[in-house]
Amino acid sequence: MRVLKKHFLFAACAALTIASQANTPQPAAHATARVTDTTRNPGNVIFDETGVLVAYADAMPVDHFAARLKKAGVKWIALQIDNTGNKRDDNIAAIEHGWAEQWRKAGFKVGFWGCPRGVGDHYKQPAVDTAIPMVQTDAVLGANLTAKYKGEFYIADCEAGYQWYGPKDPTPALNRVYVQAFAKAAAAAGIAKIPRALSSCGRIALDMKPWIENGWDAMPQAYWNSYAVYQPSLCIDYYVKEGGWPIGRVHPTIATYTGEGENRTVTLDQYAADLKTRNTTGFSYYLPESYMKSDDFAYKLAAIGSRPKR
Repeated sequence: MRVLKKHFLFAACAALTIASQANTPQPAAHATARVTDTTRNPGNVIFDETGVLVAYADAMPVDHFAARLKKAGVKWIALQIDNTGNKRDDNIAAIEHGWAEQWRKAGFKVGFWGCPRGVGDHYKQPAVDTAIPMVQTDAVLGANLTAKYKGEFYIADCEAGYQWYGPKDPTPALNRVYVQAFAKAAAAAGIAKIPRALSSCGRIALDMKPWIENGWDAMPQAYWNSYAVYQPSLCIDYYVKEGGWPIGRVHPTIATYTGEGENRTVTLDQYAADLKTRNTTGFSYYLPESYMKSDDFAYKLAAIGSRPKR
């Protein structure tokens, strides 16, 4: 997910990434073997519940959406607080005027998500070297803003700028750089055990190992509406079989917007049927304001969220 064109987010990887990497296993240097899950951050149980990812606070007023989100079984709300090295001043202003507290009083957990910078030029070690201080700065920014504004969790959106494009691409090293910088900053800010999750493209060759080892959960962006290869069940299989994530830590994010990628039409019923084929718990909605135009949609969302717990 990245921001921001008018009042919408766009969250699929570039078409080039899909074409070249969607069906490519992770490189041997960065592959992660299936492991016993002893490293999950205990607080990440929040992601076993249903959540929403919000780009603009002013598009999600509590008086308009709280009742519908409750009908949909939503328990947590993530608001973007940083983007490519910058604070989201518009959202921070809303927080300072009570937006987050209003949602908490309505019964929701409120946390944040951010988009750190990565590499724009793959296959070049100098580009990675240049990116390292920016990645570290952005990790510190996300942790510090979460602490300052009392976020109850943080989601890091790391996509193409962190992925492997092919042999000799050193870019995946940035995954460990980010994870270590965030851990250090979170500890310094007094939020070392903050619930945390990685959001990224539904099928992407990141170095997953540092995320897994350092307690993060995963939120593959299963935007089936944009690309057929992002069918949620396929994304889950990819993260588990290729990425090495324990399935209990994989929580897909879904969307139904149009106009991106292959511009596919996928209904909530289709998402629900597909999600039920995999033994996951917890998932999230992207652009919830586009779903919540009627109580009928809220009930449809609730039907997805009513899958039996593992």
